[in-house]
Amino acid sequence: MTKLIFIITTLLYCTITFGQDSITEKDSYFPLAKGISKTLTWYKNKYREVIKDTITFEGEVYTQVAQIFPPDETINMYYRNSNDTIYYFNEVKRTDMPFFSINPVEGETTANGTVRKVGATLKTPKGKLADLLVIEMLYASGQKDTRYYKKGLGLVAVKNNGRLVCYYVPD
Repeated sequence: MTKLIFIITTLLYCTITFGQDSITEKDSYFPLAKGISKTLTWYKNKYREVIKDTITFEGEVYTQVAQIFPPDETINMYYRNSNDTIYYFNEVKRTDMPFFSINPVEGETTANGTVRKVGATLKTPKGKLADLLVIEMLYASGQKDTRYYKKGLGLVAVKNNGRLVCYYVPD
């Protein structure tokens, strides 16, 4: 009996200690794994979003995400994951701000966005996207848009004034 209690206690400890890894990149609505690359439209143009390498700002390690617009414009953004929150580094202000909660809950507000739906679907010119996270964004300028995120891919669509202005293009 003592042996059985020891085995059960050990299994329970291992499950609690090692079984609660943070969400894997394929299960994340905002993955930051180096090498992830996808094509998106932006109005009538296409661009490539590539998760590059890491870089250190103010003592914190961030992942560089490059948006590459043909023919030769690149916009770099920097994100880090800490305590199940994605932070964005603002290069102008030299600070970071919470951008995205890894475990979204409908109605939750984070940074400029409010989670409107988990598990949504959306039709795009390239097909139907399912199991999406929908976040309504409100910016300091007063502008609004609705963003759609897919586990393992991140951002896959943006609507502005009810119109689809950005969507994922499968390779």
